[in-house]
Amino acid sequence: MNDILTQIALEMLSKFQDVLAKFNIEYYLVGAVARDIGLSADPTHASSRRTQDIDIALLIADQAQFYDIKAALVDTGDFSADPSEAIKFTYKGILEVDLLPFGEIENELREARLESPRLFILDVPGFKELLPYADYFEISPELRLKVCSLEGLVLLKIISSNDRPERIKDITDIEDITKAYFDLTVETIFSEHEDAADLYDHSARNYLQLVGARVIGRRIGRILADSPNLRNRIIDILNGRVVGQHWTAIADGIMDMDKS
Repeated sequence: MNDILTQIALEMLSKFQDVLAKFNIEYYLVGAVARDIGLSADPTHASSRRTQDIDIALLIADQAQFYDIKAALVDTGDFSADPSEAIKFTYKGILEVDLLPFGEIENELREARLESPRLFILDVPGFKELLPYADYFEISPELRLKVCSLEGLVLLKIISSNDRPERIKDITDIEDITKAYFDLTVETIFSEHEDAADLYDHSARNYLQLVGARVIGRRIGRILADSPNLRNRIIDILNGRVVGQHWTAIADGIMDMDKS
């Protein structure tokens, strides 16, 4: 993993792990660093750039617990809290870190509200559902952390790209993941989803992407089995996409789970 993360990122994650151990809460990496770690399983799909920011999702009970964690990080002397956005920190003045609270802190709209230093409302649908599916990765010999699965990243980015359509990067990331997914999970596809390989024209240029997207959809469907409102929201978003067959393949994969 040292070729994916900068030395300062490895140092920050190690310090973060030490601080969070005192709180006994669950958390996992999301965002660009999770994408890079997931894609790195196949060198041909590994990112050529190192991300300069780290996003971490934390299972939080309430605002008080979030601010206790925030204070503990600042007390190390290495983390500086952003003066205006509650979720943002800087590590040693170099690395940007975002802490994304979810869990009991959420309201009925799936929002996490933080009131200091000023009101900040964060939409967090999907984070709670994805926690049981986060995979452990050995980031370094001394550092083992949970990382959002590639299917989970696609789920989060479907939501984000709909909420913030100006974020073209989310669309690009979904395309990159669906294109790489077959190569990354080929053994699992043929052992658990062999039928998906026969659902598309083998001669199509995007055949492997469509098979991968179909399986991603099935896994998203399993993740959202107990969250019908979010599942339906995802399908509605996907059905609204008019360019790119992989969007339809993901939606079809989600709906496949209704038959299983």
